Amino acid sequence: MRSPQVLAKGHHIAILRDGHLTIEQDRAITTVPLAAVEEVRRTGATSLVLVLTDGATRTLPEGNAYSAPAFHAAVTEALPEQRDPAGSALVTTEEAPAWIPVWAVWLGAVGFVGAYVAYVWWTGASHGSGMGMAAFGAVPALLIGGLGTLAAASSARDRLLLARRGITVVATRAYHPNGRKASYYKFTDVSGNETNTTYGSNRPTNEIHVVYDPEAPTTRHAASEPAYVTVVKHALGLLTGGGVLALGLWGALAPYV
Repeated sequence: MRSPQVLAKGHHIAILRDGHLTIEQDRAITTVPLAAVEEVRRTGATSLVLVLTDGATRTLPEGNAYSAPAFHAAVTEALPEQRDPAGSALVTTEEAPAWIPVWAVWLGAVGFVGAYVAYVWWTGASHGSGMGMAAFGAVPALLIGGLGTLAAASSARDRLLLARRGITVVATRAYHPNGRKASYYKFTDVSGNETNTTYGSNRPTNEIHVVYDPEAPTTRHAASEPAYVTVVKHALGLLTGGGVLALGLWGALAPYV
């Protein structure tokens, strides 16, 4: 089976799938059934225009000297014999979830590093090298401790929900098409949806018991385990994360108190 063909330039992306084209630009995702396409017209060596059966046109992303002709040939080959004259009426557009541009991520990272260096330098210059070293370790400790505490608390909350309304099933070891054992298990919930889980991936058995939340089976599930193991594990996680967070708070506040 041929992989879906993609034509992309920046955030303008066209994907040829089975029976339709998906065109993504900024946050708009447009789906064009191939039955609504009259032809794909080449307007240059690397540029294509989609012509619909009602005469409307849509510009496709500009590829290169190889990708544009290949995409043109793939779409032309996939067009059905019977077309629908409705054209644009068959086209649907929806708005994708908001996303953060790459440049904003890099700008935020550079700003954070700059603020971190300035904070450590100012603390060391104002309160001595010892307090500067404390400030140097404070920020990583705050980040690691905060994230660790948040993760442990979130996991503990999920375990409480699973204890209250979880359904336990037998998950079986997954295998790759070549017969090699995969590092995950799979199970099917009461709605018939199959879910993969990496819980218990280090176990040698072909089956494990998995408990899942029927309201969110794909995102909230875990390997079944005794209650005392769950309590001890999450208590240690909360204590460790809270301890690192406390050290980070001490390093950040010590020079100024």
